[in-house]
Amino acid sequence: MSAIPNYVVSTGDYIAEWMEDEGINQAELARRLGTSRKHVSELLSGKAPLSHELALDLERVTGVPARLWNLYESGYRGDLARRAEDEELASQYDRAKEFPLTYLRTYGFLTAGARDRAGTVRQLLSILGVADFDAFWTTWRHGSIAYRRSASARHDLPKLATWLALAENEADELGDIPPFDRTALQRLLPDLRRLTASADPLDAVETAIVRLRGVGVILCFVPAVPGLGIHGATRWIGGRPLIQLSLLWRTDDQLWFTLFHELGHVLLHGDKELYLSGEHTTAEDEANTWASDLLIPPTVAANLPRGRDIAAVQAVAREQGIAPSIVLGRIQRETRDYAWGHALKQKFEFAATAPVRERAAG
Repeated sequence: MSAIPNYVVSTGDYIAEWMEDEGINQAELARRLGTSRKHVSELLSGKAPLSHELALDLERVTGVPARLWNLYESGYRGDLARRAEDEELASQYDRAKEFPLTYLRTYGFLTAGARDRAGTVRQLLSILGVADFDAFWTTWRHGSIAYRRSASARHDLPKLATWLALAENEADELGDIPPFDRTALQRLLPDLRRLTASADPLDAVETAIVRLRGVGVILCFVPAVPGLGIHGATRWIGGRPLIQLSLLWRTDDQLWFTLFHELGHVLLHGDKELYLSGEHTTAEDEANTWASDLLIPPTVAANLPRGRDIAAVQAVAREQGIAPSIVLGRIQRETRDYAWGHALKQKFEFAATAPVRERAAG
């Protein structure tokens, strides 16, 4: 893509070039056009716009088609508007710094360099889907989308809104997604549970994304914003649940538990709220319990080993058909002993904006 020039060429510059080639002055051009010398002077300086009528007169005088003169004029006025917009956007850069710009650049969501203030603001506003920052705050505080109003009082709203917007933008690009089918999702749960034990965790995640889309559930992975501390979120967009995961702790047990936690919100709770993992609410407690019981039934959970017994963890996982890391994670949470069993956990990282298995060093 060619760079946009940082200068503007007026229609008058093209007229002046023709005058120089023909060897005529402003007074002569004014006489040929049947207009005043002042108007020609203002036209040459770019102060006066070129009308369609005058473009037709220029066609007869110069032999250059009127459509070309109109194109010159349209381009010139557009360039002036772009320059004015750049100045306005650059003046908003300090407000843009409330948002996680470094994070957006790290993952390639912002391509404008740090010195390109206008470009940074333009791209950020495009990500947020607003015309300016006043519109951003108005949209979250007074807009028609209920979950935005409910989150507007958060002190970390710029970070949260950015993270949520990235998933919504990804969802917008997916094309046709079937309507949400609650019954089909419920039938899918056992298959999703079995995917946790897959020998290829990344393939299992990709399969889960496809299978969920088939029942009208959108699953997106968006890297965690530093300091936000949210593993997952669920809200409804266009009548479909949108689940996004951050891979905050980068382990497969956290990934799968958070996914089933968010699916709990889809099946247990309403479609008007924003559900954020880690909040101290009744809905979060209910989703936690639902996910825990689905992954490890209460009768099994009551008899889980409490010591540091890797073999026992693996035996329970085989019996239940789930990943050993999920059994380990449950034991660790209940015993508060996290200092063992790390080899049972698969790790993920983000390459660009897609999750990938973390490869061992060396």
